[in-house]
Amino acid sequence: MRIEIGILLALAALCGNGAAQSFVNLNFEQSDINSGTSESGFNTANVPGWTEYNGYGDANYSGGMTVVYNTQTLDDSGIALEGTNYWTPAIQGKYSILMFGGTIYAQNSTNGASIGQTGQIPLTAQSIIYWGNEFQVTFNGQPLSSTALSSTPNYTIWGADVSAYADQTGELLFTATWPNGGGLLDNIQFSPSPVPEPSALSLSALGGLLLAWRRRKTQAI
Repeated sequence: MRIEIGILLALAALCGNGAAQSFVNLNFEQSDINSGTSESGFNTANVPGWTEYNGYGDANYSGGMTVVYNTQTLDDSGIALEGTNYWTPAIQGKYSILMFGGTIYAQNSTNGASIGQTGQIPLTAQSIIYWGNEFQVTFNGQPLSSTALSSTPNYTIWGADVSAYADQTGELLFTATWPNGGGLLDNIQFSPSPVPEPSALSLSALGGLLLAWRRRKTQAI
């Protein structure tokens, strides 16, 4: 399983550098921190290529979105750019996006928070990979089912099948659902390799856990 994931990530890096890739700033490293602050007193950052939806206090400009920097909302849905010196630091490089769908006490929106970008999925792409928490992911309004490929103490690597949309142009949308959905997002890549199927060893381990659970349940009756 680890070998499969290593190959998948290596191929993703090659595919992400191809000429067919029209999406930009997929790792958020092209973002710029603004020298001033917003009306609410928070620092802000410009994130090229992306459009925000329902982020409290956030806004869009002609080439991207402006979001708060190194902070986050408490109850309302929100989008923020986080650096390495925040209490939930960037996963990779200098920056990651933090999205929060809001709590049941949100006063401004119960639609969650989203970021999207319109571009062309590479012709050779079979899957999309992203690092962080699980999000609701769609392309042109069609849901993409995320599968956990690998986990670390700080984040999970997720993959989803995009083979049906290869060479198509549309909006790629990541949504932190209401209530309480979301987390960090980083390192979005397209890969020419399909999402790995669970290995026989993984399925065997899962079967063993289910068998042990059934035995314990039977003994407890």
